[in-house]
Amino acid sequence: MNIILGTLTLLFLIAVILFFIMALLAPFESLGWWAGWTKRTVERELTGERDKSKPPLLLEKTASQNTVQHTPSHYMVYLRGIATADADPSRREQGFLDYLSDYLPKSSIVSDIFPYSATNNPLTGERLFTRLFQWLNKARTRYRMSLFALLFVVRNLLQVAVSGDRRYGPIYNAGIAREIGYSLVNKGYLLSASKPIWVIGWSGAGQIAVGASRYLHQLFQAPIYVISVGGVILDDPGIADIEHLYHLEGSKDNFPRLGDILSPGRWPFVKRSAWNRAREEGRITVIVPGPMKHTGNGDYFDHKSFLPDGTSYAKRTAQVIAEIVSDVCNQN
Repeated sequence: MNIILGTLTLLFLIAVILFFIMALLAPFESLGWWAGWTKRTVERELTGERDKSKPPLLLEKTASQNTVQHTPSHYMVYLRGIATADADPSRREQGFLDYLSDYLPKSSIVSDIFPYSATNNPLTGERLFTRLFQWLNKARTRYRMSLFALLFVVRNLLQVAVSGDRRYGPIYNAGIAREIGYSLVNKGYLLSASKPIWVIGWSGAGQIAVGASRYLHQLFQAPIYVISVGGVILDDPGIADIEHLYHLEGSKDNFPRLGDILSPGRWPFVKRSAWNRAREEGRITVIVPGPMKHTGNGDYFDHKSFLPDGTSYAKRTAQVIAEIVSDVCNQN
C-alpha cells in the first residue's frame, strides 16, 4: 500500500511541476511572434513593420475578387472551445454552423481560426511537437479517452489566461485579431462598408473573442458584437470596444462562473472596472438557452439531446443566436 501511495504522490508532484512549467512557458509563443523570432512574424498594421510572408492586411478585395456569391449584411466569426487541437470545426460544431447559416442566409461565417495561438497555428500545424499532437488528437478520437482531451484543455486554458493577462494579453489578442482580419478579408469583407462583425466564442474562446474585439474595432472601424457560448470571460479592457456582449449560459453549465471568481474586475464592488461599467451601461445580456452542460453529452452543440418541444440543443443554440442577430439587424 505504501508503494502505491508513494507512486501516486510522485506522479501527482510530476504533474504539478509540468503544469507550472507549461504555465511559465505559455506566453512565449506570443512573445516570440511579436519579437520576430519565428517565421510567423508580427502584423505590420499594428507595429509599422512589414511581414513578407503575407500581403498587407488592410487591402480591400475588388468585386471581381470577392468569392462571396451574395452580399452579406454582417460577418460572423466562430472560435472553437478549449478541448481542440485544430482550427476546423468538429462535425457537431459544423452542424450547428449549418443551422446558423440556414437561419441567417445574409450572413457570412468564418470558422478557420485556431484561437489558442496568436498566429493561428493549430497544435497539429507547424510545431516542434506536431507529430505528438497529431497522434494524441487521433488517439482521443479513436479511443474516446478524456485524458488526451485534458492535455489539450490544460494547454489551451493557459492560452486563455495569457489572453486575459494585462501584460501579455494585448500582444496575444492583437495576433488573434490579425488572423481574424485576414479571414474576413478573404471572405470578401470590404473596409469601406464597415459592416457589423459578430464573434462567437465557445468556452475559453469567449475571453479571446472579447480580447480580440478591441483590435478588430481598430482595424475595421466597424461595430463589434460578441456572443459567448458558455464562455469564461475575464475583466478584459476589450469589452469597452464591444457594442454588446451576449452571454449564453446553460442552466447546467457552471464553468462560466469561473470568470466571476477568478477575475477581480468582475467582483460587484469593483465599480470602475471595464466589466462593471459595461454592465451599468446595459451592454451585457445573459441568456439561458436551456439545460445545456458545458461540454460533452448535453452541451450546446449536442444533436442527440432534445428540449421538451423536440428541438435539439444544437438547433436551439443556433436559434437563440439567430434571434439575437436578427433583432440587432432590425433595430439598425
